Amino acid sequence: FFPELLAELKQANPRQYAHYLEPEEVGDKSAPPTPEIVTISHPISLLLVRVPAGEFQMGSVVARDKDALDRELPPHTVHVPEFYIGKYPVTNIQYRIFVQATGHRTPDHWRGTIPAGKENHPVVYVTWRDALAFCVWLSREVGQPFRLPTEAEWEKAARGTDGRIYPWGDEPPDESLCNFGENAGDTTTIGRYSPQGDSPYGCADMAGNVWEWCQSLRRPYPYQAGDGREGLEADSRRVLRGGSWRSSAPYVRCAYRYARDPCIGLDLNGFRVARGPLP
Repeated sequence: FFPELLAELKQANPRQYAHYLEPEEVGDKSAPPTPEIVTISHPISLLLVRVPAGEFQMGSVVARDKDALDRELPPHTVHVPEFYIGKYPVTNIQYRIFVQATGHRTPDHWRGTIPAGKENHPVVYVTWRDALAFCVWLSREVGQPFRLPTEAEWEKAARGTDGRIYPWGDEPPDESLCNFGENAGDTTTIGRYSPQGDSPYGCADMAGNVWEWCQSLRRPYPYQAGDGREGLEADSRRVLRGGSWRSSAPYVRCAYRYARDPCIGLDLNGFRVARGPLP
């Protein structure tokens, strides 16, 4: 199976190469760093996790689906400057504060108010443009540069620097680690699968629950932050990451890439924020 790509991976990322050949013998053996968390309390309660500057391995040859594999090739090293990212996806109750402050349209499923019991579920039915508007509003309110994470930032926050396949390691997901495969039948409260399903930096819900909008346009690898893919003007498809409550295991891998029109909002699509200047 693509022997030349496997040879490249063996040299660049021996741990992921070993998992690809013998997944049952490889687990997550790295000790995650202690999460560094910042609290933003005005105008919403928001927890941010620090992701330090440095390189990580982006992309994968693990995908069995050819279309997915094409989107994830080639595996390559990317340097990401320090940034902060939301520990959780933005929730319905947080999004309501934004709607009340700005008069922005409500998500389709609210029917005037948040569905009962879903206050702390990730907000859904948000378009990329809705998510961007939330970040612009939050930046103005807090006086700090909030935005959507780039595709590279999202993947680094999800998998760390050791090439793991899922946020928690290399073992496939189950019902104790994330909301996937319709095992819960809907979105779930943020943090329900913490800490066992968290990423190396302490980010929760980066596998399953909701697809998360990234700032990036869906363009071929290798990832280059300065090639125009992080521009805000284009109407082309934008990247979503992480899979949703409906997704099967291959689609909640850290490296899996999906994209949609920036004007489409579905019951599977949410987002989390990032803070800091663009790379």
